[in-house]
Amino acid sequence: MSNIHAVIYTKPHCMPCKMTTKLMDSLGMPYENTYYGNSEQTNSIELDSHNEVKRTWSEKKVEKLKAKYNITSLPFIKIIDDETEEELEFWSGFRPEKIKKWNAELS
Repeated sequence: MSNIHAVIYTKPHCMPCKMTTKLMDSLGMPYENTYYGNSEQTNSIELDSHNEVKRTWSEKKVEKLKAKYNITSLPFIKIIDDETEEELEFWSGFRPEKIKKWNAELS
């Protein structure tokens, strides 16, 4: 399987979030950290943002992620099949073993 990528939801000043993206960058693993296809915005969840649109999006996204995936921490990562857009796996937190496993699938 070589047509996959990760979608990552992060928050500012989150060490596990930074460690996740740093590991993916070092492995050359493709990931998407944007929402609604807008490369000017990130999936960074900012509940205390001064930008009302960003804060509202963040509040709604947190509720959706909690309801659908039962997550309690960030980062939140989904592995997506590029061809079918199927979610192959998801998890929260810094999980280097999962990142390395999925990166190996790219080879």
